[in-house]
Amino acid sequence: MSAVTTDRPATTRGLPAPVLVGGAFVLSTVANVAFQVGDILFTDKDPHRPEGPISSITSISVVGVVALVIALAVALPLVKSPARAKVGAIVLGALSLVTVPLFWSGAPAIFGAAAAWLGGLTRGAQPQSGAARAFGIIGFVIAILGVVAVFAGALSAILG
Repeated sequence: MSAVTTDRPATTRGLPAPVLVGGAFVLSTVANVAFQVGDILFTDKDPHRPEGPISSITSISVVGVVALVIALAVALPLVKSPARAKVGAIVLGALSLVTVPLFWSGAPAIFGAAAAWLGGLTRGAQPQSGAARAFGIIGFVIAILGVVAVFAGALSAILG
């Protein structure tokens, strides 16, 4: 009798994990900071106003960098073991859902991209199944929506 194996070949399509997670950080947190800097440089509004660009730059930077550090601190040790990566995908996917109210910081996009990485949705990753795969997909969708929200918010601020 032969043993049943659950190993799946590594994913050959999609983005590499550093591009996905780094891209989520750049397209959400860094882009939002750049939009705030643009507000300072290209408008006559007071940059020190309540909830203005200077306070926004501070809060976006702090929350975004903390989210990136947490996501990498969780993902990097867990990615080597498929069983541990499943747990990490679920945890990071849940964090992406919980942090949705902080979309302006990029935190949901960062956590979502890391969940997609551990869920096996990136190039070279071990595909997961079950809840880990579901949270990876949810995280990927949240990462995309987080980036869209940052750019849509900036566009609405420019036009409105």
